[in-house]
Order: sequence, then structure tokens, then C-alpha cells
Amino acid sequence: MKEISIHVGKRIRLYRKMKNMTIEVFAGLINKSKATVSKYENGDIAIDIETLFIIAQALDVSLNQLIDFEENTENTDRINDLGSVRGRHSKTRMYLYFYDGRRSRIIRNVIDVRNTGENGLYSADFYADIEDYSNCYKCKYLYHGTMHRYDTFTNFNFENQNNKMEHVFLYAINSFSPAGRMIGMFSGLSTQPMLPASFKFVLSPDIMEENDELREILRFSKEDIRTMKKMNMFIVDQHL
Repeated sequence: MKEISIHVGKRIRLYRKMKNMTIEVFAGLINKSKATVSKYENGDIAIDIETLFIIAQALDVSLNQLIDFEENTENTDRINDLGSVRGRHSKTRMYLYFYDGRRSRIIRNVIDVRNTGENGLYSADFYADIEDYSNCYKCKYLYHGTMHRYDTFTNFNFENQNNKMEHVFLYAINSFSPAGRMIGMFSGLSTQPMLPASFKFVLSPDIMEENDELREILRFSKEDIRTMKKMNMFIVDQHL
């Protein structure tokens, strides 16, 4: 299937660019010509399994992260129904928003969860700080990890694919509303400055309008600040 070769090629290009690696350097690492690598990334050549292993090693990713092709049967179930999804060739896409006070803007992100989980554990990709929902590969940061669904909370554990030092943790309060939107806490490393940081986020099964209402939900409220001062900890206890 040509679609598989195109998908694998896009994944190779994505991980290569996330590592700020030129096509010439990458070609040297896998002992291939620049032209051959270009054909790999464009999906013009079906890559044999031995070469895929070499490519995965050069990019420092698992083989599964390159060959995680899924048929175009994107699941439309709400996030609060994820625990009962059993499809093996579908994924659930979620939209995550948090507010960056340094730049005074809402940051849009996408999480793709593959519905092949057992006991509530699923594999997931996190495309952080994207410009266009139609092309998540044009993201500022890429994370790979897992989602674990519990009765009351859903948590995510991601590793930065360009900086393995950074692990991101997301804890969301499960929603039982028809909209399926959840609020939670995002913890990771800030790049400016390079320090541990936490944000409040909203996770939605639908693209949300980036308006003043959403901005106010994402910003720390006076009540949030009072609670932090009183308890000396950042607590998210809101429901949408």
C-alpha cells in the first residue's frame, strides 16, 4: 500500500527535523545517499525492515513510532467513552489548550490516542504548539507516550522526542458532560527560562474557539491564587 510508505516517510522526516538533523547528516548515519533518503521521506520507496531498524536507531525512536500506520477510520467517540473503545485500527484526536502568559496567547496542541489499549492504557502522540490543525507535523515540539484512563482521572506521560531530558505529565479530571471537555494540569519544562513549570489546560474532543471565555478559563483566577497561597500547592479543581 502506497499510503503506508507515505506515512512512514512523513514520520521519518518529522523525527529528523525534530532533532535538527539535515538530510545530508541523516543520510550519512544510515549509509544511504541523499537522493535515497529523499525518496524514503516522500514515500517513493518501500523501506525494507532491516533499513527501518537502522533508521529507528539513527533517530533514537522505537520502530513502532515509524510504522504506526492506521487506516483512515478516525474514531468519533467522545473522550469520556475512551474506556470502552476496542477498535484496533482507529484513533481518537483531542485538542488541548493552555495559556502562555509570556507571549499572551493561547497555545493549541493535538493529542492522538491509538485505540489499542488494554486495561485503560493507550499509546499516544502529543503535537505541541501547532499552527495548522490540518498538518500537526508542523509542530514546535513532539512527544510520544501513553494515556491511562481511570474512573475519575485520565493521565498522560510523554517524552520529548528532541530532548529526552524532558518528560511531560498531564492530569485531567474526567468529564461526564455531553461536551466531553476536561480541565487539568500540565507539568513539564519551560524553555524560557529552562525551569520546571505547570499550566492549567482544557482538553476537548472538538476544536474550540480561541476567545476571551477560553482565555479566562485557562488563566489563573483569583481563587486559584488564594488556594495556592493557602495550601502552598497548585490545585486544579474546576469542572467544565
